[in-house]
Amino acid sequence: MDKEARDVSTCIATAARNLGYFAENVSDYVDDPDRTNCLVRRYARFDSEPILDRFVYENPHPDWVVLVEETIIKAVNFFRLTEPAKGVLVINSAREPEYLLKFLPDHMKQKLDKLVVVDATGLAEQRGDSPWMFVRDLPELAFDRMSTEGAVERLAIGRGIAAPLIGALVAATGDLPVEKVADVVADKDAMLRGAKQHAVVEYASAH
Repeated sequence: MDKEARDVSTCIATAARNLGYFAENVSDYVDDPDRTNCLVRRYARFDSEPILDRFVYENPHPDWVVLVEETIIKAVNFFRLTEPAKGVLVINSAREPEYLLKFLPDHMKQKLDKLVVVDATGLAEQRGDSPWMFVRDLPELAFDRMSTEGAVERLAIGRGIAAPLIGALVAATGDLPVEKVADVVADKDAMLRGAKQHAVVEYASAH
């Protein structure tokens, strides 16, 4: 799922840059993402002012967190140094938001502003005969691994489950125009479906 996470961060950074922001899109080398079957994180940052710490490959205080796979909600403290009641959490899940909230410990709930749930797997365009959205044929997977670290992305950016996740994130946060972000997403229709079909829990304002 490294490809899907990378697509989310790449599209956000690219759209922000197109809108005149200073933007960065980086991998987290603290996690040593070259290992197989481990958690990996991708970061996009944008600001109206120049980003001075552009070579810092970790963000311990994210404002937005997107979980490509729902069970990661139980795996790690992804809000760490996020300010209280400031974090937006987007989860790819067909489950009810209230159910997913049960898996967040209290110290993470204190950081939560909004919980956004979108069935990105259901809203994405199905590829091939497999019901699992992450399946790729071997030549495609090889191309993807070749571009993981860098210079050229061999596959279209922002298709599959990444597209609805981007749509839900952008619509729920409201900091970037949905249509402008859609311009840089390969599957624009799926992205717009995610922007329209997601659930939001305004957690901070209710607690």
